[in-house]
Amino acid sequence: MDLGEVIPAIERCYADYEKGEDILPNKFILYIGGGQAACITGYTKSTNVLTMKLGQERVKNRERGLPTSFGVINLFDPDTGELLMICEAALPTALRTAAAAAVSARQLARIDSRVIGLVGTGRLGVQCIKAISHVFDFDKILLSDRNNETARNAALGLSAELNKSVEAVSFEDACRHSDIVVTAMNSFEPVVKSEWIKAGTHLCCMGADLHEKIECEPEILSRCRIFADNVEHCRKRGEASLSIEKGIVSENIHAGSIGQVINGTIPGRTSVEEITMFDSVGLGTLDSTISKTIYDSAMKNGFGSRVEFV
Repeated sequence: MDLGEVIPAIERCYADYEKGEDILPNKFILYIGGGQAACITGYTKSTNVLTMKLGQERVKNRERGLPTSFGVINLFDPDTGELLMICEAALPTALRTAAAAAVSARQLARIDSRVIGLVGTGRLGVQCIKAISHVFDFDKILLSDRNNETARNAALGLSAELNKSVEAVSFEDACRHSDIVVTAMNSFEPVVKSEWIKAGTHLCCMGADLHEKIECEPEILSRCRIFADNVEHCRKRGEASLSIEKGIVSENIHAGSIGQVINGTIPGRTSVEEITMFDSVGLGTLDSTISKTIYDSAMKNGFGSRVEFV
């Protein structure tokens, strides 16, 4: 898949959702076996498909030598109910999430942004850097991770692929010296400190997709103009959800949704000094959008294995 094509598709998906014609139920989460299973569904009118994704997360899999996340996407024809495709979910989810980060950067970051910092160099974080590099021509890329070797390896790979200056640094340096900061951590305690974030920064918070997860200190929230992928969902399980529950910030902390910014119904960044934040929990409508793209490509090129149900 070409990220250059996925990004505008995801941007249209956000804009179209605001028309009120798509269906986006709340994520269903089941706590089981030392981890979580999450069911995410979505219907998009523009693609006329329904997706149901089951994602599994098991942190202890690191000790077993297994990935911490597994998932599968089922794609359905909403008119007939036919199952059209079964697809592994990890890469499509990373690609649509990375494209969402790129959309937020295009809409909310300063146009003169030249340095991007990444907190968390797993699959999602690296894809976010690749996607946002389609939108901005960076002079420097700063990567950070709890595991320094992981950050260094990611830096070597991205430097060769993007032909850019990529450096492995500390969390603090990745935040202090960047115009755009992407957080992509599987974290249950704050990793990014408020004092590290300078005026004019755009934050792409892509890792807090459950109520218990958090990446940024609550003190950061009151300094930001915050935009959600979906306000209702982010209040329940986004970057600000814990702070809302504890009464640290108002439940109305979000200025609106990224789709409203795209459509011009609310303003995005209002000054060069403003700190903007994209609070992303991941939406089923994004899965429907990217899954339709995968399905169309598979049908056109004869990919996959066909199974006939009688």
